[in-house]
Amino acid sequence: MGILVVGLNHKTAPVEVREKLAFNDQTLPRALIELRGRMPDAEVVILSTCNRVEVYVAAPDIEKRTGDIARFLSEFHKLEADKFAPHLYHHYNRDAVRHLFTVSCSLDSMVVGEAEVLGQAKRAYMFALEEGITGKVLNSLFQRAFGVAKNVRASSAIGERKVSIASVAVEFGQKIFSDFSDKTVMIIGAGEMGELTLKHLVDKGVSAVIVANRTYEKAVELARQYDGMAISFEAFVDNMHRADVVISTSGAPHYIIFPKHLPQVLRARRNKPILLIDIAVPRDIHPDVEDIDNVYLYNIDDLQKVVDENISFREQELEQCSSIIEAETDNLMAYFETLDVAHVIKDFHEALHNIRKSELARSLNKMPKLDEKDRQEVEYLTERIVNKILNQPTQTLREEASQDAEYKYIEALKKLFGL
Repeated sequence: MGILVVGLNHKTAPVEVREKLAFNDQTLPRALIELRGRMPDAEVVILSTCNRVEVYVAAPDIEKRTGDIARFLSEFHKLEADKFAPHLYHHYNRDAVRHLFTVSCSLDSMVVGEAEVLGQAKRAYMFALEEGITGKVLNSLFQRAFGVAKNVRASSAIGERKVSIASVAVEFGQKIFSDFSDKTVMIIGAGEMGELTLKHLVDKGVSAVIVANRTYEKAVELARQYDGMAISFEAFVDNMHRADVVISTSGAPHYIIFPKHLPQVLRARRNKPILLIDIAVPRDIHPDVEDIDNVYLYNIDDLQKVVDENISFREQELEQCSSIIEAETDNLMAYFETLDVAHVIKDFHEALHNIRKSELARSLNKMPKLDEKDRQEVEYLTERIVNKILNQPTQTLREEASQDAEYKYIEALKKLFGL
């Protein structure tokens, strides 16, 4: 059993590619079931966030699974493989373990040290767990990853500056509007990202808040927490002129703001600038909007410009965090190796003893005059012989496991004895 991760992220693929491969709460369960149907002998977890789409698989012959996963992504999303295949990365076994630890600890995030990705990894794991398509390997891998993330945050200053994509968006807004105290902000979407964004904005002292959401009751509930105003989702375009900053996180599968909406907004604002920050994947705002005068549009990839400022503070912690991850990767790989060794040793012993029992029964049937005591003595003799034969290869296999060389012995035993 090996471990494989196939994916792409903000480092390898632009947002227009990532958004086409993204999964949401509605599509993820179906995707998990479909992928498991294609690989019935595999354990599967799919992690899909604003910045990454990754498929984790534990299965035999993992080298042969990369093509299966690429085909699944292509067919599920109805997207030609050549549109995204050049952006994919593949990590196997130890590299796959290290990669998940790095992701969970937020060392591979757009904003290094942000805690949001850990919650997203837990959510992805729970989706797969509820569908019953994880097993001993991925359960161990993801549960250990969550523990490693906790250890890293407790042992370093990587998370001292509490940042997320939402908080970086607010920081970016401050570069356009140095003072938020006289600004009105509209949040489109009241999900986790929208709520986090709103909290940061209120902390910066915005004068008014407007919340638009598909579920109006949730918009009312969120707006009430910050003395804001709730509007129906259908009314957000008609109210955009009231906002200096519009942050869109709707989670819609298509654009919801188009260039045709902006002229009426700007007329009502008397052409005062408006800042649009699109932190949704797929994107909420059509990219042509940025060609309109007095409209400033930034999507999630643009936030990388601000991320660099945060990285400078956290870089000094990366070495310490990486050393923790390396040690934890060693520990988990050692555990997986003991699982492999124990499994093969068990199968090896069972195979030889099954041969012994079969041949013993055949021989004893030819010696009906043997009394019970003699029969037991013959059985004991054959058992000792087989155990002595097993002793040396078993001991060698266990010794080699500690030297990271057990796989060649495992494969040899499998081929020699048909395990």
